[in-house]
Amino acid sequence: MLVLGISDLDHDTAAALVGAEGPIAAIEEEKLSRSASAGLPQLAIDRCLAEAKVQLSSLSMVGVACRPKRGWLRDEGGQWNAFAPTNGNLGVRGSQDELLWKLGQLRTFRSLAGPAVPVVNFEHHLCHAASAFCPAGFDRALVLTLDQCGDMWSGLLAIGEGGRLKALRPMRFPNSLGWFYSRVTELLGFRPGRDEHKVQWMSKEGSPNFVPVFRKLFSHGPDGLPVLNLQCVATGRNGSATFIPEIVRELGIADPSSVHQGRLRADIARSAQEFVEETVTELAETWRLRTGATNLAVAGGLFLNVMLARALEKCTGFERIFVQPVAGNPGCALGAAYLARQRVKPDGGRQPLSHLYFGPRLDEEEIKAVLDNCKTIYRYLPSERQLLDETVRLLQDDKIVAWCQGRLEFGHRALGNRSIVASPFSPFVTENLNRYVKRREDFHPFGLSVPAEDAGALFDCTSNCRFMSSIGNIKAGPKELERFGFNDGAARVHVVERQVNPRFWSLLRKFGESSPAPVLVNTSFNLFGEPLVCDPRDAVRSFYCSGIDALVLGNFLVVKP
Repeated sequence: MLVLGISDLDHDTAAALVGAEGPIAAIEEEKLSRSASAGLPQLAIDRCLAEAKVQLSSLSMVGVACRPKRGWLRDEGGQWNAFAPTNGNLGVRGSQDELLWKLGQLRTFRSLAGPAVPVVNFEHHLCHAASAFCPAGFDRALVLTLDQCGDMWSGLLAIGEGGRLKALRPMRFPNSLGWFYSRVTELLGFRPGRDEHKVQWMSKEGSPNFVPVFRKLFSHGPDGLPVLNLQCVATGRNGSATFIPEIVRELGIADPSSVHQGRLRADIARSAQEFVEETVTELAETWRLRTGATNLAVAGGLFLNVMLARALEKCTGFERIFVQPVAGNPGCALGAAYLARQRVKPDGGRQPLSHLYFGPRLDEEEIKAVLDNCKTIYRYLPSERQLLDETVRLLQDDKIVAWCQGRLEFGHRALGNRSIVASPFSPFVTENLNRYVKRREDFHPFGLSVPAEDAGALFDCTSNCRFMSSIGNIKAGPKELERFGFNDGAARVHVVERQVNPRFWSLLRKFGESSPAPVLVNTSFNLFGEPLVCDPRDAVRSFYCSGIDALVLGNFLVVKP
């Protein structure tokens, strides 16, 4: 039994193939096309099918994470068009043109699949919920999803029990914390829908002076759900909804250009972050008490915010919390596949998510062909011992190393297969990575990868740090690790399990033999504005277009002179 899941067609599209034992393949379209994606993720679909060596016609079912007609009807004549972002293709979400476009995409796909393969549409937020609950490993849990807008909902509360999901309360758009966070992103001069993570990291430099201002934007309904105060919303210059001038002035912004300078920007970011954390933790706690649930599973684009995930772990009464690591739109593909599998096999099992290595795998012959074609000088290291010894030697010499191995990660976080690594004990490592490799602002923190056996002694962190979907706290270890901390010792921690990624685990342990701790700085292997590198050609191009010193590509080693 094989089922295919396809994400919402709006943006960041993806496909996922799931069998009786769990996910087999999953990848985002943009990692293959190397450009922003919308519409049917045909490249991702083809790659998932190729991974399992099957044809589209042999699938048991296909699930799609959107119900276009229902979403369009919920828009009540397009009254919320000003609130919705463009999808990059047709303009405003909820418009009749986009409805017809989506229906045309689905009609084309159904003709490709043929009459023998059922294609079923599921609610966008139900797919988010399934992507969180099905791989969480909980028998019963409260499920909370939050994003900007999907099928004209901005969130969903549900109960997962016995392999089934029961919707409790939808959150109707525009009552959207995701919309709020995107508007703050835009207000601070970043790209809404792309740079929300920058607001999160900028917030650690500021003070929460404007939380009372942001509280004016939302009230709480009888169910504890946030309700947007429409009196605080106006139409901006580009015709989209934004904050009224009074709110902007209360944020201390006299001139729109002034917010791009100085401490004010960080204070607004910190206030928005604390407001969202406060609102979401109160909502989760209210429904914990109503349902008696001891576990929580969350998904939706808002939960890509790892500081929000940590707030849920620290400030609510749940015994266990699972944060779907691919919480945004691509994760809906996985949720749609889970729901489709349930339709095909109602008593199908639910396996906890152990890893995210569901993308294309590196091929040694392809690597060699690309390196030869690029006239690259390289070494082939046939044994793992040689490979580890040479890599550690480079790291000890303060070199920045691109570590590209095995199958590509699903999601945007590098978890040791498409990573850039460096020694945390190297001077100026964060400055060099931010300025000469990542080409981004200095307020971005880096992940610290550590073997699971050593994590407890060095960091206070939860199981969500296996996927870098939460943060931890530095509690011991060499003094050099403290410079990677923020907000009183918080740090981005990546816990590496030997059975999940044995080669990266071995690199960490080998590095620890000659270093103060088995810890490496870990950031994603990609150029600025691009997705994770996928194949050998992407890796070589990104290597030579950045300040990376060495590339470990499978068993091949390339070192810049």
